[in-house]
Amino acid sequence: MEEGHGGVSLFAKRSIILHNLYGVDIEDGAVEICKLRLWLSMVADIEDEPNEVEPLPNIDFNIRQGNSLIGFTELQEVAREDAGDASLSNWGVGTAVKDLYEDVIREQDRHRAADSAREAQNARKMAERKIDTHSEELNEKIRDQFNELVDEDVSLEELEEFSPFHWVLEFATVYREGGFDVIIGNPPWDELKPYRTDFFPKYDTEFRSRPPSEKDKKVEELLENPEIGAEWEKFQRDKERQATYINQSGEYEYQTPSVEGQQVARTNDLSLLFFERVYDIVRDGGYVSQLLPGPFFNAAAGKDLRVHALEESEIQSIIGFENRGIFSDIDTRYNFGIVTLRTEGSTDTVHGIFHQTSVDALRSIDDVALEIPARILKEYSPGARIFPNIEEQQEVSVLDKILQTPPLATEIEGAWRTVLYKELDRGRDRDRFIEDESKGDYPVYQGKNIHQFCYESTYVDDLEPISLWSVDEDNEELSAKRRVREKNFRARDDAISLKKAIYSKFADDPEFSHLPSSSQKRFVNRLLTEEFDRPELSLEDVRLHSSEYRLVLREVARATDERTLIAAVIPPGGVVVHTLYTVRPFEANPTKGDLSEFPMHSAYDRVFTDKELFVALGLINSIPFDFLMRTKVDSHASKYKFEESQAPRLTEGDDWFHYIADRAAKLSCYGEEFAEMRERLGEIELATDMETRRELQAEVDAAVFHAYGLDEEEMQFVLDDFHRVSNPRIMTEAYFEKVAEKYTHLGDVGPME
Repeated sequence: MEEGHGGVSLFAKRSIILHNLYGVDIEDGAVEICKLRLWLSMVADIEDEPNEVEPLPNIDFNIRQGNSLIGFTELQEVAREDAGDASLSNWGVGTAVKDLYEDVIREQDRHRAADSAREAQNARKMAERKIDTHSEELNEKIRDQFNELVDEDVSLEELEEFSPFHWVLEFATVYREGGFDVIIGNPPWDELKPYRTDFFPKYDTEFRSRPPSEKDKKVEELLENPEIGAEWEKFQRDKERQATYINQSGEYEYQTPSVEGQQVARTNDLSLLFFERVYDIVRDGGYVSQLLPGPFFNAAAGKDLRVHALEESEIQSIIGFENRGIFSDIDTRYNFGIVTLRTEGSTDTVHGIFHQTSVDALRSIDDVALEIPARILKEYSPGARIFPNIEEQQEVSVLDKILQTPPLATEIEGAWRTVLYKELDRGRDRDRFIEDESKGDYPVYQGKNIHQFCYESTYVDDLEPISLWSVDEDNEELSAKRRVREKNFRARDDAISLKKAIYSKFADDPEFSHLPSSSQKRFVNRLLTEEFDRPELSLEDVRLHSSEYRLVLREVARATDERTLIAAVIPPGGVVVHTLYTVRPFEANPTKGDLSEFPMHSAYDRVFTDKELFVALGLINSIPFDFLMRTKVDSHASKYKFEESQAPRLTEGDDWFHYIADRAAKLSCYGEEFAEMRERLGEIELATDMETRRELQAEVDAAVFHAYGLDEEEMQFVLDDFHRVSNPRIMTEAYFEKVAEKYTHLGDVGPME
C-alpha cells in the first residue's frame, strides 16, 4: 500500500525525533517549549484528525533539563588518589560511572521493546527513577569535590540547585553507540557572572527594557524588600561558587591561555566553556557546528580553543558575520561566526569567509568561501592566535606575503623592536597634571595631540593643542616625571627595572657568589655598595624614557577611520598618558662597567638608532601595515595585537632602509623641538609645504609595499580594498593613484637612498 507524502514525512520526523535529536537546556521552560515544537512539527504533517496521532513516549529521554557545564561526561569514573587530577573522571570512590550507566540502559531498552502502553510507561518511570537515583550518587561526588575546591560546606540540596547534568546517564544509549555523531549549538553569549538582568526581571517584567538610570533606581527600590535582598545575595554567591568550581575543577583546560608570557585574565565566557565541553561529548570523528560570538575568533581568551581546533580537529568551514540586522536585539557592529569541524586529524586548509552582513553565505558556502591555509590562521597572530577577517581570495595572497616578515616585538639579534607600554593614566595619575600652561614645565601628550608624522598642529588643521602640563621633579608630590620614575623603579619587567636587570645578570656570577641572592633588593644593594663603592640603587638611577625622542601611537584605532594606526615621534621632555602608547626607547642592560656609575644611566641601551626610529615610524604609518591592522582591530590597538603584527625589520644595509627612514624624518623633524635630531641626522631637508609632504608620504607607502615583497597586483588590491571615508584628509583617490605611480617607479629604479 502506498503512503501519502504526509505519511512519509510523519514517519521521517518521528524517526528523527526518537533516534537522532537530543537537547539540553538549563531552563525548564525552554525544555518544555522544545518538546512542544517537536510535537507540533509532527502534527502539521498529519492529514487525518489530530486525535489519531500516537503519543511520543520517549520524547522525555531526548530533551532534558540541566546544567551542561557541570556533570559527568565520561564512563570511567574510579578512584585514582595518586593521580593528582581534580577532574571528575578521576574523582571520588565507589561505584564506577559505567555500572550506573548500564543500569539506566537496561531500563531504557525495556521501554523501547515494550509491547503495550502500560509496559512502556512502567519502563519509562523506572528509567527516570534510575537516572534520578544514580544522578544523586554522582551529585554527592560533585558535592565533595565542590566543597574541597570552593572551601565551603555546600549541602547536597544546595548543589542540586545548580542542576548538574550527567551526560553518561541522561543520554546513556547515545554513549553506548560511542557518543554523539553531530553536535549543533548556539551556546549562551554571556559570562558566568551575577548579571542583574538575569535576576531582577522575575520581580520587574520590564527590567531588561529600562534605561540604565532607571535600572539603578529599580534595583534600589526592589532591594528595600529584605526577601529580595537575601535572594539577590544568594544569586550572586551561587554564581561565584559555580565560577570557582568550574575554574578549579580541572574539567576545562583551554580557558586560561597565555599571550606573550602573560596569562590572560579568565573571563568565564559561557560560549568558550560550552565549546570546550563539546569535545567531551562528541565521539571521535564526530562533527561539530557551533554559532559563536566574537571572542572565539578574535579575543585572547579564546586562544587555546582556536589552537586546539586547528591542531586537534579538521576545521571544515568558518563563516564570520557582522551583525547588520541579522539579530535585531544585538548591536549592528557585533561580530560572530559559525565554525564547523570534524573531531579527528588536524587542519591544513579552511573553507572560510568573514565580515558577511547577511546569511546568504550559508546557502552558497561552496561558491563564496575562500581557501585559507591553516598556516595563515596560525601565523597571522602568533601570540594570541586570533583569526584574520578575510573577505577575498586575493587577501589570502597578500597576508601570506606579509606574514613572512617577523612580528614587531620579537627579539632579533642586531635589530630594533617595538615594545609598547603605557606611561601614565589620565585618571589614576590626575594629581600630577595641570591645565594652566603658565604653571607647567613640560607638556603631557594625549592621543588627540598627534597625527601621522606630526607631534603638533602645524600640518594638521584640526589637531588639538596640548591641554595638560606637569612640573619638574623638585616638586615631588606634583611631578608626573617623578611618578614615572617611581613606576619604572618598581617595574616587574627587567627591560625596564634596573634592579631586576642587575639581579638577573649578576646573581649567578661566580665573582659575586659570596653575596646573598635570596632577595633581589639585598643582593643589588650589597653588590653596588660593597663591590663597586657607590650608593644603593635609587630613583636617581632610573633613566626616563622622556629624555629621548620616542615613538608613540594612538591607542584608539578604528578600522573605519581614514587611517587606523596613527604614529608620530615626539621630542624629549614631555610625558604621555594612556591614550598614547609609547614604544620603549631604552632597555636596561647593565654591564660591570656601569655598576660603579651614579646615576647609572649608562646601563640603558637605546633600542633604536636615529634612523631606525624613523624607519620604524614609516613602516607603522604605512598603508600595508595599516591594511594588516585593520583586519585585527575594532576600536582599539591593543598591546598584543600590535606587537605580534608583522613588518620588515629594516636596519642599516637593508634595501629600502635609508629611503623610508629619510622620508619619515623629513616629515617629522620640523620645529625647534627637533633641532637636535636634525643635527644628529645631518641637517636634513625638511618638508614644509603640503604638496611635498604628500609626495614624501606616498613614497614611504610605495617603498613599504616593496619592502614587504608585495607585487603590483597585490599592491593594487590593498589600495582598492583600503577603506574610504567621505571627507578624507589625505587618503583621496588622487593619493592612492600617486602611491601606485611611485610603486611602479621604484620597481624600475630600485631602493634609492
